[in-house]
Amino acid sequence: MSATLKTILSPSPVVTRGKSVFVNGDPKGNNLLYCSGNAIIIRNMNNLLEADMYYEHPAATTVAKYSPSGNYIASGDVQGNLRIWDTINKEHILKITIKALSGAINDIAWTSDNQRLIVVGDGKEKFGVAILWDSGSSVGEITGHSKQILSCDVKPTRPFRAATGSEDFVANWFEGPPFKFKSILKTEHSRFVNCVRFSPDGEKLVTVSSDKKGVIFDGKTGEKLIDLAADGAHAGGIYCVSWSPDSKQILTASGDKTCKVWDAATGACTKTFTFGSDVNDQQLGCLWQGDSLLSVNLNGDISYLDETNTARPKQIVKGHNKLVSTIAFDRATGALFSSSIDGVLLQWDLSTGLASSFSGPAHKNQITSIKVVDNKVYTCAKDDSAKISSLADQTYGASIGVDSPAVGIAVSGDLTVTASMKSVYVIKNGAIVSTTPAPYEPTCISTNGSQVAVGGKDKKIYIYTVSGNNLTQSHTLDAHRGELSKLAYSPSGALLAAGDTNREVIVWDGKTQKSSSWVNHTGRVNAIDWSQDSKYVVSGGLDSQIFVWDLEKSGPLLQIKNSHKGGVNEIVFTGANSIASAGNDNSIKIWNIQF
Repeated sequence: MSATLKTILSPSPVVTRGKSVFVNGDPKGNNLLYCSGNAIIIRNMNNLLEADMYYEHPAATTVAKYSPSGNYIASGDVQGNLRIWDTINKEHILKITIKALSGAINDIAWTSDNQRLIVVGDGKEKFGVAILWDSGSSVGEITGHSKQILSCDVKPTRPFRAATGSEDFVANWFEGPPFKFKSILKTEHSRFVNCVRFSPDGEKLVTVSSDKKGVIFDGKTGEKLIDLAADGAHAGGIYCVSWSPDSKQILTASGDKTCKVWDAATGACTKTFTFGSDVNDQQLGCLWQGDSLLSVNLNGDISYLDETNTARPKQIVKGHNKLVSTIAFDRATGALFSSSIDGVLLQWDLSTGLASSFSGPAHKNQITSIKVVDNKVYTCAKDDSAKISSLADQTYGASIGVDSPAVGIAVSGDLTVTASMKSVYVIKNGAIVSTTPAPYEPTCISTNGSQVAVGGKDKKIYIYTVSGNNLTQSHTLDAHRGELSKLAYSPSGALLAAGDTNREVIVWDGKTQKSSSWVNHTGRVNAIDWSQDSKYVVSGGLDSQIFVWDLEKSGPLLQIKNSHKGGVNEIVFTGANSIASAGNDNSIKIWNIQF
């Protein structure tokens, strides 16, 4: 038995309001490169199902840049760690790791000969370094700023020049190598200088700032040429700038919820791309990669801009940029549903890797459970509510209030049950029809239609029988040595699989109450699901491991190690030979299983 990773439904970039996000591309124009959590994401621009994740940073990543050759990537994190690793081998062999700064790395720039790097950010003694890429040896000094440096770039043609932009409202000019401070650029910016970028031909440099202005300079001398025109100027701070491949145009992204294209020769605004009016429509990042113009909003959504229709992007690439807490698979449509800790609910098309969101009043806190049955999406959340939403028009249903944070929801036939931390509820026609107080604290729930199983913090499973709208406690299952964390009845309804915080998976026979158990996980069991034929159980845990179990065998059929950095939060069968898993690395992964 074996497992292979089929695809990654990639995380979206992690964003912070009022701060630039740098999405970069490879020299060939095929891939996007950005940060999400502790990982670096490499994603094919044209096929979203082709993606890779680099996990080796010990802290949250901040920026990553391809070398001009495309053979290496330099990436930084909030602790000032710089890692340089190859893109050729699947294992991404590490070339060197350097403690470049004492604080967060904000930007990285390569020289065109692939030999040197400028790394800037925050620190106690310095805000930037110029180093040789393969040894970390110094090749200059990045000085002249009194606050952290937000952006840097190196002229891609000789003679090499470099520029930096800082929170001290100043952009500086450097010559080298070795790189040395030459002068302060005459930007007259009155706010943070968020991004500085040389044109691909090296003839010009542009700086953009939170003061809504952009300035273009001579790329060889640093002399000021023109300001971006006041006519058509942004109404909010400019967070990012990117050049067209022919060096004739500039793309900017702004907090005024627009992106603009500018003529680099005249500074005139030639196009304005408009988005919505929501706060999340602020644009914090942009990239001009080949023929594609991209922008990143405050949600982390990546928009592919349409030059023929500036009011509507060609497509919007959504994803999660916080840990994915729960997923569900709809066998009727083949769609996958997911939610992250911030309550964002997405529906995924597994044939394209595109995700879409639901409209209407959403949950206000983390969704703890999702079920999809008969064209309806059942959710419950820590906002003390459950919802039954329409799959046909992707609209949230009305909130069904419960007495405390909801820990799980389960559906079988016309029976819908949900558990809060205090009670168990039966829901029909969008309303609660009975409430059963729970003297224990429920942690999870499942049903097969005639029985309802509720896991407790007291390490017991409470079995209720269903009679009309009412639940009657029948018996308890008492063999677990840890709090119950997950319950799942088999599709046949005859078996109940349970996972607990003490690493154990137990399968209970609903008739005889006899159990079989496995303790192969080394951490809390977070996720359990069944194959459609009720022969196999899959589990995922805090130990980042996935196990597939055969009920007729004493041990696991399959073990997948290091599936998600930080742990697996949910796992579901998506077919007879495939499973989907979600974890703390903000991603969802699809695995092919060979029995």
